Amino acid sequence: MLAAVIFVNIFFVVLSNCQKWQQERQPVVRIQQGLLAGVAVDTESSKIVNSYLGVPYAAPPVDSLRFSSPARHLGWNGTYDATNFRSRCPQLPLRLGVTNEDCLHLSIWSPSNLGNYAPLPVVVFFEGLDFFQSSSIPVSGQDLAAEGIVVVTVNYRLNIFGFFCLGTAESRGNLGLLDQYFALLWIRENIKQFGGDPEKITLFGYSSGAVSVALHMVSPRTAGLFQRAIISSGSVVTPWQINNDPTVASKEIIRLLGCNAYTLDILGCLRAKKAEEILEALQEYSESRNWTDMFLPVVDNFLPENNRYLPVELSKALKEGTFLQVPILTGISKPITYPQLDEWLELASQGYSQLQQYVERAKIPEIIRLYKFNGGSKEDIFDLIKWKYATVVQEDVRFLFDQLKELEYDAKIEAPHFLQLSQFSTYVQPIFVYYVDDLGIMANTTDHLAASDLLLLFGPDLLKQIGRKGFNSNEMRLGAQIKQMWTNFVIFGNPTPNNVRVKPWAKYTSENPYIEMFETIKSIDVKEETKRRNKRVTFWNHLLPKLAQRRSILSSNIPKEFQNSPDPAAGFRHAMYTLVALVVALMALLVICIILLKKRSKDRERHIHLGY
Repeated sequence: MLAAVIFVNIFFVVLSNCQKWQQERQPVVRIQQGLLAGVAVDTESSKIVNSYLGVPYAAPPVDSLRFSSPARHLGWNGTYDATNFRSRCPQLPLRLGVTNEDCLHLSIWSPSNLGNYAPLPVVVFFEGLDFFQSSSIPVSGQDLAAEGIVVVTVNYRLNIFGFFCLGTAESRGNLGLLDQYFALLWIRENIKQFGGDPEKITLFGYSSGAVSVALHMVSPRTAGLFQRAIISSGSVVTPWQINNDPTVASKEIIRLLGCNAYTLDILGCLRAKKAEEILEALQEYSESRNWTDMFLPVVDNFLPENNRYLPVELSKALKEGTFLQVPILTGISKPITYPQLDEWLELASQGYSQLQQYVERAKIPEIIRLYKFNGGSKEDIFDLIKWKYATVVQEDVRFLFDQLKELEYDAKIEAPHFLQLSQFSTYVQPIFVYYVDDLGIMANTTDHLAASDLLLLFGPDLLKQIGRKGFNSNEMRLGAQIKQMWTNFVIFGNPTPNNVRVKPWAKYTSENPYIEMFETIKSIDVKEETKRRNKRVTFWNHLLPKLAQRRSILSSNIPKEFQNSPDPAAGFRHAMYTLVALVVALMALLVICIILLKKRSKDRERHIHLGY
């Protein structure tokens, strides 16, 4: 009997402790919509972080709210289960059950046992690729939050669902940006409940998320909503951003869905379609070789002044300094994977000629289309890009494969980054610039977010999700260093404040364009890398655009009455204009060819030395 009594007492003690432990492992907070139940997680650093996943910050954009601005969420009764991620917003590729229009959720990670340290600075992270799709693996902020900050990640509408635009008040565009803005308002109202400081918020974006951060800096409606910006591998001044017209893409989708017949109620027709039907039309449009415009943010000066989000041309705002000038940490890193990597590997396995045909028939035309090189010099530009990236001696498929990756990186990440940096640095101080080299990590999928700097910041948890066991010792060291510097920037606006015993990170200026280099595999020769980078950036940001303008400038300088005129004098002048222009162009090409030949020779020597 005594043994039974002791057993019962022990049972109730254990049960009581289990209930207490369960409560500690499932923290509950009260926000404006109601109660939230999250979960406590143990990080690699042995610190406990509270996570609240899939929290709705706006009403589901479904039915009559599809293609409408975000609306306030009405809340819920009882306690909301915030222990799991929710679905991604609709996007390609089509996969049943993976995406859902009810997707306007955010997730929050906050250090447990805040004690006297609250309120903590907040990082709001946006990701995305070309505003078209998001990562298949939700980014977890638990490892970064363990550094003593609150981390928030945000889902927002993408592609046609987020950027459908007809240039009217009813079809205004920029819905994905407005989702982000709505999330910022939600964070400002509620983040105190998670230990965060609403007066110390840093926007952090990768790829189109980085473009989003720059756009929020340009918008006049975000004043006071954030105090710092981290811009990773994304540029707001790329040709495909500035020269894009989403109304062209929107009208084509309307035609493909048969809604062009409903001129009085186009939105009604689109809202009656299933999400899968809209995505199928989007796939047909995106796979067409004739498309010219994408679903991207748009200058909305066609709206009433008090309803605009991006009222001015972005390039004009940057050139004139009419944007929110907050401290910026910006840089680029080598991708761990590429969206088309699986296709590239398959072509490479079939041999050199298959990969070369892809580069010449698909990849280079794609780049030319993105850069809007559609003038009379299009063939010359094609030949230059082909000569620089796809002319391979001895049909070396490994070398061509590496060149294909370089083409993708140089054209879409590196050159646009430095074009944007040249405009930011005119007005913004301080601005800190970095480069993270290839870590030698290969991802096993192309459908998720993967870049060197992000793996180091959000790892090792993120790294485990993409198929590796964990960081090696060098990666752990570099990851800890980067986390500390990024956290310092979030807190102090400087990655190496005076009280940190490390080499000061110099500010980037036009007089001293300093770039902090991070690497684990090899030692970077900074001077040589700077020379090579300047050549690559000059090729994309100066030489090719000038070549593209050559014939258009020539045509504009010839009076209309002399164009195609039978007058011999007019024909002579026309020939002289052409001759002079060709001589100038040939001289420029000669110079660049000499430079590229030297680079090609060095690259070949490097590959031979490495045994490729």
